Parts: sequence; C-alpha cells; structure tokens
Amino acid sequence: MKNPHDHLFKRIFSVPENAEGELRHLLPAAVNERIDWSTLTNLEVRFTDADPAQEADVAFSVQLDGREVLLYLLLEHQSTSDPWMPLRLLRYMLELWHDYLKRHEGATRLPAIVPMVVHHSPSGWTAPMQFAELLDLDAHGLQLLHHGIPNFRYLLDDLSHARSEELKQRVMTAIGRLTLLGLSRSRQKIDLLPQLQAWQDLIIEATEAPNGVAAMAALVRYILAVTETDPKRTHEFFGQLGPKEELAFMTGAEMLTEEVRIEAEARGRAEGEARGRAEGEARGEARGRAEMVLKLLALKFGALTEEQSARVRNSSVEQLELYAERVLTVDSLDAVLAE
Repeated sequence: MKNPHDHLFKRIFSVPENAEGELRHLLPAAVNERIDWSTLTNLEVRFTDADPAQEADVAFSVQLDGREVLLYLLLEHQSTSDPWMPLRLLRYMLELWHDYLKRHEGATRLPAIVPMVVHHSPSGWTAPMQFAELLDLDAHGLQLLHHGIPNFRYLLDDLSHARSEELKQRVMTAIGRLTLLGLSRSRQKIDLLPQLQAWQDLIIEATEAPNGVAAMAALVRYILAVTETDPKRTHEFFGQLGPKEELAFMTGAEMLTEEVRIEAEARGRAEGEARGRAEGEARGEARGRAEMVLKLLALKFGALTEEQSARVRNSSVEQLELYAERVLTVDSLDAVLAE
C-alpha cells in the first residue's frame, strides 16, 4: 500500500476548499485579510527530484493585493524531524519558480512563495525552522554575511501534541478537521472510535458535503489502515449515522481490502519470481559445474558413454563437487562415479 499518510493528505488537502482552512491557520491574520481566497487554485506540480514514494506536497496559487503568491504545503510524517527540511523546501521552491516561468513566458519577476509544513510524530518537531541555521556560521558570521546568503523561515503546524478539542474548533471544512484528527492520532496506535463518536456531527457534515462520501471513504480507509480502530464496531457506528455514512464506511473498507489483496498478490508474484530466479541460477550453476567435471573426466579417462555423461549432467551440485575431488585421487571412472 502506498504511504497512507501521504495518500490521505493529498486526497483531502489538494481540494482548495479543504486547504483554505489549513492555509489560513498557518498564515498571519494580516496576510489572510489581504488574500483573495476566491482565487485559490491547485497548481498540481510534480517535483522531479523528490522521493517518488512521497506524494504529500500540494501547491496553490492565490492573489495577494492583486499579485500572484504561491503557497506550498508539505506533510512531514517521519518518526523524527528532518534536520535538512529548510534545504528540502528551498529545492522545492526552486522547482515551483521554474514551473512558474514555464507557464509565464516573458515574466520579469517571480511570485513570492510561502513554504509550510504539517507534521505529526510521537516526539514533535525539533528541526531547524530557518535556512540560515543550516550554515556553518556563528551569530557574528551570519551578521557579517547576511546580505549574501539565502535565508527564509517556514511556517509549521505541528499536530504531534495537538488537543482534539483545539482541532475541532479550527475554522475549516469538516473533512479537513477530521483529517487532521486522524493524522494527529495515527502514531498512537489507538482505537479512534470514541473520538469519532464525539465528532459525529462533523462526520455527518463532511459526508453530506459535495463529494463527501468519497472523501469520508478515504478517511475511513486511512483510519482502518493505521490505527487500532475496530472495524465491526466502527461499521455499526457509521450505520447508525445514516445511509451515506454507512456507504462511506463500506467504500473505505472495501478500498483497503482490495489494496491489501493486490499487495498480497504482488508480493506472491515477486516471491515466486525470486524463487524462480534462485532455482534458475542453481540450475545454471549445476550445468556449469557438470560440464567442468565432464571435461576433467574426459581428460583423465577418455571419452564417456552417453549414460555416464547423462549421469553427470543430472547430478546435484554437491555430487559434482565430490566427483571433482575424486578425479584427483582415484584411478578409474567407475570409482569417480561410485555412490
């Protein structure tokens, strides 16, 4: 199964309506007031030098005082903080600028980029928040060279120790808040059903929204995959909420079951291919050794009969090693091939 954290994050927060609340939460209030949020557009950028397994990057274009600004949102879900995060972000920002120039031939200026990180782990975020912290300079050196070195500070939403009530009160779509709840609790390996029961009003609101059943199914798939939530009791709970909610649960559970089946089949094929390769290599090794032994026998004892040659070619690697040793110590072909 592809990384479940990435899959859920991109599925939910690539939708501008869901992303807006998270972006507003991270940006300063003074900036929010000057953004025309009706212009928020998903750029659907692919980062060529990023880890192919990572798909939790979303980038948006928005108008700030009539000028285009790019908002880059990254999910970081490693068990420990990435100490090179400012460098990673700078690399992705450069890709965004190159992509912008491809889309705007003749541009003479670049849009500002605001990098943001959403993180969840048992320990919380401890990595440098500012690019200059990565440079091998003391405070005096930074002051002397600050005009000539790049520097920026990214915005961070650390969900690691976020209280569920705080997440529930955030101003964003219901599915957005439910997704943050799932991400924040995914490292704890707990039964999330009591929390879902406490948030049942948000579940109903999220499911009743446009495309809500599909979005809720993605969240159900995630919860069943990464937490200890009991499927049977959770199915009963969703069924009590209504037909759309039950459909969302069934769809998510079926998605997970199908993915597990496909992965199991893929593993089986890979293991079968590996066994086949190993057996093929063993057969090849045996054939090679058999031809070597036949040459040794022919050199010492003369031509072999077809029956003797066939016996050598059908021997195991261990038997062939024994024949090769006997060639050096015995005086007859029959003694070499003796049982």
